[in-house]
Amino acid sequence: MRRRGALPPTLRAALESRGGKCYRHCDRPVRSRRFSSRLPGTWHVRACPSGIVSVTTYAEWTRRDPTRTARRAFRRWTVPPSLVRLRDLRIATRHGPELGRAAERELAATRPPRGVRVVYWRLYPFRARDGTERRLFACFRRTHPSPVFFASSPAAKTWGCPVCARRRASSVGRTLRRTSVRARRSRDRKVPLQ
Repeated sequence: MRRRGALPPTLRAALESRGGKCYRHCDRPVRSRRFSSRLPGTWHVRACPSGIVSVTTYAEWTRRDPTRTARRAFRRWTVPPSLVRLRDLRIATRHGPELGRAAERELAATRPPRGVRVVYWRLYPFRARDGTERRLFACFRRTHPSPVFFASSPAAKTWGCPVCARRRASSVGRTLRRTSVRARRSRDRKVPLQ
């Protein structure tokens, strides 16, 4: 049994966009990455190989507006959450003819008929207080249960996920504490020469 609002495989395949280039940042091909969450719908992130996000979508097969639910999830996954603004979220209802014949048959067979609701999140480049240009990046490391979205300068030689940086800093701190405790213990064990 499928969860209410979940997309069947034919609709998922029809909504998946392939191809395209990153026209804003580079001329390299954009990749689409699908991931799951507790919500019944399907998530897609379209980003260039350097990690700059073009658009993120959440699609659900329902009549209700999933914008509020998607916004809460985006805010959980974004550092800082204030990057997710209501004005950057757009909703669209996708119907059969624009999704292809197989999807059109699937949508026509449902009673009462309903379309697929898609929430689009696009954060356009902006300037920070210091005047540097910022863009939305995504980190998909396996250590994260979901993607981490953050703003960074594309001109920077190195950029990093703030969650990964925190983990690295805390693990370095733990390592330093362990070594100092070991040094203290070994120093205490030494018997002074008489």
